[in-house]
Amino acid sequence: MDMNRKSKRQVASVLLLLSLLLSGGSLMAAELEDVRMWRAPDHTRLVFDLSGPITYSLFTLDNPNRVVIDIQNTTQKARFDGLDFTASPIQAIRSGIRDGSGLRVVLDLNAPTKPSSFTLEPNSEHNDRLVVDLYDLAGSATISSSSPVAKVTPAPSSQEKRDIVIAISAGHGGEDPGSISPNGRLKEKNVTLAISKALQSQINAMPGYRAIMIREGDYYVELKRRPQIARDNRADLFIAIHADWYRNSRAKGVTLYALSGDRADRENTRRVVEKENSSDLLGGVGGDIALGGLDDDVALTLVSLQMAWSMEQSLVAGTRILESLDGVAYLRKDKVQQASLQVLNSPDIPSMLIETGYLTNPDDAKKLNSSSFQNQMASAIARGVKNYFYDSPPEDTLVAWQKANGIVPSNYTVKRGDNLSEIADKFGVSLSSLKSANRLNSNTIRIGQELTIPGSQASAISEHKIRRGETLSEIAVRYSISLSSLRAANDLSNDRIMVGQVLKIPSI
Repeated sequence: MDMNRKSKRQVASVLLLLSLLLSGGSLMAAELEDVRMWRAPDHTRLVFDLSGPITYSLFTLDNPNRVVIDIQNTTQKARFDGLDFTASPIQAIRSGIRDGSGLRVVLDLNAPTKPSSFTLEPNSEHNDRLVVDLYDLAGSATISSSSPVAKVTPAPSSQEKRDIVIAISAGHGGEDPGSISPNGRLKEKNVTLAISKALQSQINAMPGYRAIMIREGDYYVELKRRPQIARDNRADLFIAIHADWYRNSRAKGVTLYALSGDRADRENTRRVVEKENSSDLLGGVGGDIALGGLDDDVALTLVSLQMAWSMEQSLVAGTRILESLDGVAYLRKDKVQQASLQVLNSPDIPSMLIETGYLTNPDDAKKLNSSSFQNQMASAIARGVKNYFYDSPPEDTLVAWQKANGIVPSNYTVKRGDNLSEIADKFGVSLSSLKSANRLNSNTIRIGQELTIPGSQASAISEHKIRRGETLSEIAVRYSISLSSLRAANDLSNDRIMVGQVLKIPSI
């Protein structure tokens, strides 16, 4: 009888222990070790670093606005006084012990938000984490004018010669560092942002082009939001910049990806299924078609056709860029690869992802950490972009108008299959002048070689109608002329201009 009682007590103890484990209870207290914060254009992210797994709850209060986080069986080591709440909805963070063993954290807000939260398991860089995202609500003015916000550009009128818009997406960011070099010093998120900013400068320096950044600082933008930001800004091309990682140091070089066919089929089906509840449009700049009012079969046909065009142009544009990168960087693959990548799923914007090198390869990592190499890579990508759009510019753009009027680029990157006489014919120059401008003694050229096009600046662009937001110095840069010559051609004593004013663009 005593043994039966003892056995029952042992069984009860085991059942209690199992109950605690299965219910998520923790026998060991966790500690809040640190708190980190990032501000993104549409939300604020807080990351609570913890010594172990936790159970928590989150709720909101108003009058005044607060977010309350209760973390069970947790103590606090972290301090909040080092956080910068500038341009965020957070005014202050308070904390205290609750029910003897729990930690309550209160976020005092200056505007209502929509909170979202989740936990992350340990990785090579961090222990357990609790992530809290505070999404801005429409009309909440919590972002200062200096905050990095992706600006939405309205569609231009049909009479204007618009810029070609290139969307540049720096991979990872904020809590997501991406790949990390073996010594832990080099993070993919920083490399991609540096190359993206260099590419932005290169694109903006090209007449008839304008770059928009998907992220401009150290914060994370959800993958599904990245192509949508590009579409909101009426982008003609989407370029995602990344760096690679491998389990050993041998892998090296650049790889360029476009969307694979199986992923495209899944995306086409998803868009049709969700068409009644989504804002999906097709057609891009100037020709949008809403899917919501279409029959499923018609919608699927249109989406499939548009996606097929986007994939085809992604391969063409990617090939032009690889040709420009050849010679600047080692190409791991000399052809565009196709992969199932969510960030490339836009049916109306040709899209590509460029893995710029391997952080696990010492030579690649050294180059990727060099501002000189970052600029070389950005310059090569920009040349590839220019070569692609010169071949097939959107009809309502300045580049299309320049091509129709015999205004050619100042340089050209040789691609596979080119020969010198065909390049001369393409740009309307003589073979002898092309050879002379590039100091060539023969007709031999190599893939990736950059050629100067003689006389490319000789033709005058007759006039420019000023649009809202433009400045005289920006117009001078756009047409590659000096500010003083632009003033002189238009009898301007200062830099004041008016919307609708027509400027004469002098010959060079």
